[in-house]
Amino acid sequence: MVAAVESLEADVVVLGAGPGGMAAVAAAADAGATVVVLEAQEHIGGNAVWSTGYLAFVGSAMQAEQGIADDEERFVADARAQVDLLEDRYGVEWNEDLVRLFARESARTYDDLTARGVRFSRFIPRPRQHSVDRMAAVEDSWMLGRAYSADFRRDEVTVRYGTVADRLVVEDGRVTGVLAHRSADGERIRVAARRAVVLATGGYQANPELRRRFQPGFAARGPYLGIDSCRGDGHLMGQAVGGDLVNMTVVPPLVIVSSSVVEDAIAVDPAGERFHDEAGPYEERVERLRALPGRRAWYVVDSTVAREKETLIGQMPEPPVQAPTLAALAGLIGVPATALEDTVRRWNAFLDGGADADPDFGRVVLPPGRRRCETGPFTAVPMTEGINFCCGGFRITTEQRVIDVFGRTVPGLFAVGDCVGGLNPVSDLGGIHICGALTFGRLAGQAAALGGSDSAEHGSVLHAGLPSMLGTRVALVHLDGRLDADTRS
Repeated sequence: MVAAVESLEADVVVLGAGPGGMAAVAAAADAGATVVVLEAQEHIGGNAVWSTGYLAFVGSAMQAEQGIADDEERFVADARAQVDLLEDRYGVEWNEDLVRLFARESARTYDDLTARGVRFSRFIPRPRQHSVDRMAAVEDSWMLGRAYSADFRRDEVTVRYGTVADRLVVEDGRVTGVLAHRSADGERIRVAARRAVVLATGGYQANPELRRRFQPGFAARGPYLGIDSCRGDGHLMGQAVGGDLVNMTVVPPLVIVSSSVVEDAIAVDPAGERFHDEAGPYEERVERLRALPGRRAWYVVDSTVAREKETLIGQMPEPPVQAPTLAALAGLIGVPATALEDTVRRWNAFLDGGADADPDFGRVVLPPGRRRCETGPFTAVPMTEGINFCCGGFRITTEQRVIDVFGRTVPGLFAVGDCVGGLNPVSDLGGIHICGALTFGRLAGQAAALGGSDSAEHGSVLHAGLPSMLGTRVALVHLDGRLDADTRS
């Protein structure tokens, strides 16, 4: 085994600094723990840097201020309806206890974020997903990272950026640390965790080998939206020490585009006409796109939106097309010019009116989202099907402790964010993904700081007579999918 060139030690080790990791770091430090953070990127924020910043809260102060009645039972009913939509297609396993926990704790997350300076401007109506307005828009999506930046400068927090975790260290059946390496030079780091390790490494959409292992066809090879460090490192490391993965085949498709772009765009088909609710459910957008000849369509925006969203538009899988007029743009993308001009004229007329929902597809548009598409040059962004996040992750307890394949917790190991498999199936409601990571990250950080071990049974998956991997001293994970173990005593 290669010797580590740097040794660190802390009460809690957090692997990843996305939303779940950020919240875990802050909560653990607030609880008096020392923390070491290993982050593969050179900055905090993780996949949230791609987010528009829509977060759903249940029973938040913002809802109360606007007279919106919301509660746990209402949210659970909405979540159950969403899972029912996915059940036949994927065989979803969802954890109602986790969904209820989110419903009870998300308002606290709202309070925490606003206390940290995050400002929410308005609710984003999604009547076909959320039965009440609970999805709030952050004024600036960069606020999420800035809200936690001070925590990463605290004396009790040590951060190593550009550092990839490779394997968990297990001693006497308990996770006690991690071995990692620096991306720049490959040098090794060993970090000891006196109390716990928190897996917050994100999803596995950037790992084609892992996607092919669990997903069929296009879901395994299509493009993805997100950062390239979402390789499933935490999934593989946790699995190596017995963690039970669920929902690994659940990869809801989406049209790869930022919601921030969609909010000010018109979706047009090869006939030059609108063909769906641009802000509707992700899977509905994909279904409408698949039904078109050649699966070709575009999001059309004017110069004002293109200038404001230049970075997001530039990150799309296919390059945008631009022209000085709508007629010229129609010629470049091969749609009838008259039809495209009529479509834009009709959309602008709707925005000028007093209705909240458009007459064609029921898209709800409220101020300040009423921006006309009128100033050239005009831009067409090709619509491309792909994936954003994977729903697969570990079964966990309501304390975010990882459960093994025998239904018992893995001592010393927690999981949050995209490393969790029981909450993500309801993420298509909208606003749950990041808020769930922040909420469970906070709870995991608090529990990890306290240490201890929950040894209760949580439902066995494999036959109890099979040997447990927790007898190993160090579990080694190779990211090409091979697994071995150092069983030296």
